[in-house]
Amino acid sequence: MTNRRIFYGWWVVAAFSVMTFTSTGIRHAVGPFLKPIVADLGLDRASFSLVIALSLFLYGVFMPIVGMVLDRFSVRLVTAAGTVVLALSLVATALVRDFWQFAAVYGVLVPIGLAGTGPVIASGVVARWFNKRRGTALSLLGSASMTGMSLLVPAVTWLILTTGWRMTYVIIAGGYLALVLPLCVWILRDSPESIGLKADGGALKTGAVSAPVERVTAGEALGTLAFWQLAGSFFTCGFSMSLLSAHGIPMLTDHGYTPMFASWAFGVLGGSAIGFTVMLGALSDHFGRRPVLATIYAGRVLIFAGFFLIRDNPLAILLVAVLGGITMAGTGSMTSALTADIYGRFSVSSVFGLIFLVHQTGAAIGSFLAGALFETTGGYGAAFVLACLFLVAASIVALNIDTGAGLATAVPGRVRASGPGEREGGVAPFASRVGGPFEAPYVINRRGVPRPARRPPGSRR
Repeated sequence: MTNRRIFYGWWVVAAFSVMTFTSTGIRHAVGPFLKPIVADLGLDRASFSLVIALSLFLYGVFMPIVGMVLDRFSVRLVTAAGTVVLALSLVATALVRDFWQFAAVYGVLVPIGLAGTGPVIASGVVARWFNKRRGTALSLLGSASMTGMSLLVPAVTWLILTTGWRMTYVIIAGGYLALVLPLCVWILRDSPESIGLKADGGALKTGAVSAPVERVTAGEALGTLAFWQLAGSFFTCGFSMSLLSAHGIPMLTDHGYTPMFASWAFGVLGGSAIGFTVMLGALSDHFGRRPVLATIYAGRVLIFAGFFLIRDNPLAILLVAVLGGITMAGTGSMTSALTADIYGRFSVSSVFGLIFLVHQTGAAIGSFLAGALFETTGGYGAAFVLACLFLVAASIVALNIDTGAGLATAVPGRVRASGPGEREGGVAPFASRVGGPFEAPYVINRRGVPRPARRPPGSRR
């Protein structure tokens, strides 16, 4: 692996791109299922939205847990387990017969599988492999997510119309298992250090000390302004995207468009975001991530307004979808890249996992509130106005994210002095908050990942 001309980190990016393509596509393809499931199970849209909200919220709850598990176990084990759980839970969804079964399976089991194969794991591991081109690498994951939204939403709609919603879930489960499980086992690796490489490529020299280990716990990050700025703006991303993915297609069909046209409109939206995502990642590597992220949120206001206000004009809707690609691209990749920039490349799994919980809280609220407001007002206008107001606020916050928070702000006085070349058994000297030396709480295990050091029995902290 060390002699290949292509840095192995790009193979890790490719494998995770396939995984996020499918898992994110499955998550966003909930809209086409709304009307057939509501009709089959005898639900209303508020009840369906409640289950989706539960699923989205628990998806967020499981994210930081999965991030902590990833610090303890191999990425291959964690993602393989998540893949199997997701496939089995989708098959179980096809067998539900009432609201409570639907809530238990789709609301609880599905998010476990999605979390085990989701963006926190992907972003956390990919961030370990790159420093200089981190924005580009993470944006490729975002591009894969948009590709999943672009292709799977219309594909799922077609499958539902031709085979029914139950068989569609079975087909998705089988295809997902066959495609993703081999990648988990054969391609994914935990870090460049685990195979004798440095971040961005190049072999580690024997006995050499590489760049310092940068690690901040989620608890430490909670004490910084940057965390709440990242999480607060990402809350809005979750609120707006869940509103669009769960209710966008039903809204367009309520406005008189056919189900296939509505699904293709959202397919175009995701497809146009593919190229923009990679472009924005490259721009952020050169010009900074805050202005890129702020522009995305501001532009999304116009797209939401267009989708809701334009009636009886398919061409205009498609134009909004094409232009909307740039506003759907990059929020996740920019937020995870900023997390790595501020808190260190080995902190993404735990810190971004907690940020993603806030994102999914917004997603749960957005999905449920839109359904409840529809049942109350007979339309989606109030929900879309609220989303636009949140997006304006998110744009302002994103432009002012405190990128100087970093390790010193999270833990005052902490100075890293040992690198990823160190193996388990050694300890890295830190500077304490009062200036004296003490042993680091993290050592590098055989997978090249920092983990809490074992202390001798009876030793004092």
